[in-house]
Amino acid sequence: MSLDTAPERHDLRRGVPEPDRPPNTAPSLWDGVGALLAGTWFLAARPRAWPVAAVPVAIAALLSVAALWLSFDWAGPWLSELVFGEAASGWASFAKGALRWLGSALAAYLSVLVALALTPALSAPALEHLVRLQEEALGAPDRPRRGFWFELRCELEAQAVALAILVPLALLLWVLGLALPPLLPLTALANGVLVSFAVAWNLLGYPLTLRGVRARERTRLMLRHAPAVLGFGAAFAAVSLVPGAALLILPAGVVGATRLTERMSL
Repeated sequence: MSLDTAPERHDLRRGVPEPDRPPNTAPSLWDGVGALLAGTWFLAARPRAWPVAAVPVAIAALLSVAALWLSFDWAGPWLSELVFGEAASGWASFAKGALRWLGSALAAYLSVLVALALTPALSAPALEHLVRLQEEALGAPDRPRRGFWFELRCELEAQAVALAILVPLALLLWVLGLALPPLLPLTALANGVLVSFAVAWNLLGYPLTLRGVRARERTRLMLRHAPAVLGFGAAFAAVSLVPGAALLILPAGVVGATRLTERMSL
């Protein structure tokens, strides 16, 4: 089954068709890196897509504001009252106040992390809309509507497979790094590769889930095109080292994943 079935592709900079690449040309490492850049350009050139692309940032902002308010208005005061109750002495009052602010700050930090972790899932409808926009621009054929529950099963199955493979590998690398310090450079490099594949797996999941590609076929696809997948995931992970950048480029990552999917074949 080939995913690269578009009759022609379009140069997004000029708005004119460009010839298809030969069907047997597999995407390279640099094609994977370029997919993220192309996804960024696609969104920048289409103002009508900006409101949809802004959905992840808006959701993260709303969740974070609510989390911060609850942390300082409820979590910190509740913790200080639970530990100290009615503080009688001056030292007890000081400790109660310090615990209130420390508890609020810790709750705020953890709740913002949770808000950021939930944002991609809550933004899924908007991100899937961007997938469809990119598919239309590439001239990809219409795909059958498989229904919400089928897509949900595909995504949950893919995440379960990823956790079953990536978590043991990450633990193994961690243990090797502790037990054999001379191997730290190699384990650090292997961790970078692992993170890159994990990032690419999640981003490619958006177009592949909409296509109904199950976890087994998804794994074979990504292994067959490992250089491109590695380049794409590494590019996104590198940009994500800047605090907050991962959320900002998430829409471009999803669009880039759609473009890269069009270059792959099952």
